[in-house]
Amino acid sequence: MAHAFLGILVVLLLLQLGAFARKKGELSKTHKLSLDWPLYLYIFTVLLSIMFIFAIIYYVISLNTPILINGTSGEEVVNYTFLQALYYSGVTLLSIGYGDFTPIGPARFLSIFEAFLGIVIPTVIFIKEITKDRT
Repeated sequence: MAHAFLGILVVLLLLQLGAFARKKGELSKTHKLSLDWPLYLYIFTVLLSIMFIFAIIYYVISLNTPILINGTSGEEVVNYTFLQALYYSGVTLLSIGYGDFTPIGPARFLSIFEAFLGIVIPTVIFIKEITKDRT
């Protein structure tokens, strides 16, 4: 049952991506869209890069001092792995905030900045591409 549901979600996602690509094609008649890649792939690549950069920053900071508290136990996370940093960075960048990790110390301010970038950068890229004049 779970596999069927997952399959349906994947099909719906692919349909949505196709609809977005078709809409992008329609917009190219009235707007100049200069990206060689589809716009959503470009935004995905930018966000993925930001996620990895912040994961590296979180990991390096965690080598000196704890930066996260486990949301369920309330204990500081020690022996921090890069995968945990990558997970935390992704959850923060996408503004999901599951609550399983809470930042402490300098990571609090970095987390706010990362969440801000996760909202602003895709918006700016999308608006910039859509509002270009066709010349």
